[in-house]
Amino acid sequence: MSVAAACSGSEPTFLGKNRITIAHKNDQPGTSYKPDYNYSGFDYLLGTRIVDDLGLQPSRPIDVPSDERVTAITSGEADLVIATFSITEDRMKEIDFVGPYAVTYQGFMVGKNGRDIRTVKDLDGRRVCTWKGTTSAEVLSRQSYDAIDVYERGDASDCLDDVRQGTADAVSTDQMILYGFAGQYAEDRLRVLPDLTVGPPQYYGIGMPKEHRADCERLREIVKDYVNSSDWMADIEETLKLIPTNEEAWQTQYRPTAASIDSRSCRDKPSP
Repeated sequence: MSVAAACSGSEPTFLGKNRITIAHKNDQPGTSYKPDYNYSGFDYLLGTRIVDDLGLQPSRPIDVPSDERVTAITSGEADLVIATFSITEDRMKEIDFVGPYAVTYQGFMVGKNGRDIRTVKDLDGRRVCTWKGTTSAEVLSRQSYDAIDVYERGDASDCLDDVRQGTADAVSTDQMILYGFAGQYAEDRLRVLPDLTVGPPQYYGIGMPKEHRADCERLREIVKDYVNSSDWMADIEETLKLIPTNEEAWQTQYRPTAASIDSRSCRDKPSP
């Protein structure tokens, strides 16, 4: 870009900025992972595509734990949160979402102590780990799952340590996240149960501050184009290889529709 163009104010902006801060998880292989100084994963690739499509200057992402994702937006620490962030009506009261860019269900990943688990009934009396700030513990707190010994840890890596060491029989969270873990730790023979899910679908959205509806709608169209493109498939095949391997109808199951994106993006509550 020429100096004259920059001085004239024609440089691309989003939320009034030409450089935005995106927050990702740092402990979820396949979705957003940072074992050293470099991120990888499906969420990270989406963030880089968005910055490029908006014509913005690249910026180093920041880390965000599950229970601080809304606060990262409302406090101004992050401009966008792309962190396997489920769109919920309660969260939509505080921030805007764009998406979903992926759909998944809550499932289970078992370790060496859970080889005989096939159904929800098989989980009775078993220790199942979830972590703080997610919707997973809420689903398993329902009366129908009272017989399951559910407990919470600080973050995903804690639950992963427990199931690898055998102190937990299973980990429960969104299947997309679980497939990332299973792929990263193949030597531990962790296994996602593809046909065992609980609760409603989880719609992953991009969190952003309210009062920026024009920018929100602009980002919504970028996400719709992305989800409908071959790039969306290629990014999942690159970062979450076990999904295409284990889920025959994965494109239908994990890909949102345009109508789903319209009904949840840039709104204070989902539309019918």
